[in-house]
This record gives sequence, C-alpha cells and structure tokens, in this order.
Amino acid sequence: MTPECQYPICRGSVPPALEQEGLCPLHFIRKIEARCREIRREAIRGPLPLHRRAEINQYLYGQAIILAQIATSGTRLPDDTRPCLLSVFLTLINVCERVARASGEEQEEAPLAPLPPLTAAWQAAAAK
Repeated sequence: MTPECQYPICRGSVPPALEQEGLCPLHFIRKIEARCREIRREAIRGPLPLHRRAEINQYLYGQAIILAQIATSGTRLPDDTRPCLLSVFLTLINVCERVARASGEEQEEAPLAPLPPLTAAWQAAAAK
C-alpha cells in the first residue's frame, strides 16, 4: 500500500522518490514553485552572499534530481501533471540563472561532462 499525500485534503499517492517529502507529485511541484518564487524575490533585492548562493544552488540541484527520479521511475503520472513536471524543470533553470545574474557572476559555458554526483546517480539507476 502506497502512502497518501500529507497535504491537507489530498488523497494522492506518494511515489517512492517522494516518500521522504511525503507529498504527491503535484503538491511537490507546487512546493518547488513557491520556493522558487521566494528565491527570485531574494535575488531581486541585491547581490547574494557566496554561502547563500551555494545553499540555493544545492537546493535547486537536489530538487532537479528528485524531479528526474519521478519522471524516470516509471511512476504513472496524471496527464495534467506531466506538463507541470517539465515546467518546473524550466523554473529551476531560470532561477539558477537569475541568482547567477543577480550575483554578478559571468556565465560560462556548461561543461560537457556531468557532475560527479550525477554520474554516480546515473550508474546506480542503470544498475536497476
């Protein structure tokens, strides 16, 4: 039996990738979008300290990993949730760029090789 979403009144099921969060995919997506709005407002107010940028980037990276796990785990998603899932990926990318611009960082081309933690995650997923 799969656990139910902890969001009030929601009876949606919680996929394995979201068990720690305790939310169904739709409410998890809404939570990310709300947090991204807060981060955007924070970035608009002025340059962010280096430690805060690192916290934000770590948050964005972690949420993107969880979203990728939801999308590729074989969990059956409702038709109206799929576009939201793709949209929130774009939101994470845009927030990351906004934080970098607000901090005055020069945008460099993204490296072609994946980051080490992501490589380990891909290898673990491929082993399944």
